[in-house]
Amino acid sequence: MEKRETFKMDDKLHVSITSKQMELTPKLRDYIQQKTSKLTKYFSHVSDIHITISEEKYRHVIEINALTNGITMPGRAEHPDVHTAFDKALSKVEKQIRRYKDRIVTHTSKQEKTEEGI
Repeated sequence: MEKRETFKMDDKLHVSITSKQMELTPKLRDYIQQKTSKLTKYFSHVSDIHITISEEKYRHVIEINALTNGITMPGRAEHPDVHTAFDKALSKVEKQIRRYKDRIVTHTSKQEKTEEGI
């Protein structure tokens, strides 16, 4: 039993949620919408987020793939509580997005400094 839901957070951000072996409740969907909207505060170029939620035996497995500038940033976590698993996976993606943004900002500032020195 696989169920897929897609929604737009704003003009640029599209979120799709796929649930396997479990029912996606409105409360969980709202929780996911609220948390994923925070990703754009780190980096506005996040365009697509694909979330897969599955239930295996006694644990929930969450896989998140965020697409930004053509680069996929994955996060995966498992926990008995679905909200905790989602938070852990999302924090992994947030960390990657922050690193990527820092790398872009640092690279741009180094490039500007070398052009001024010429």
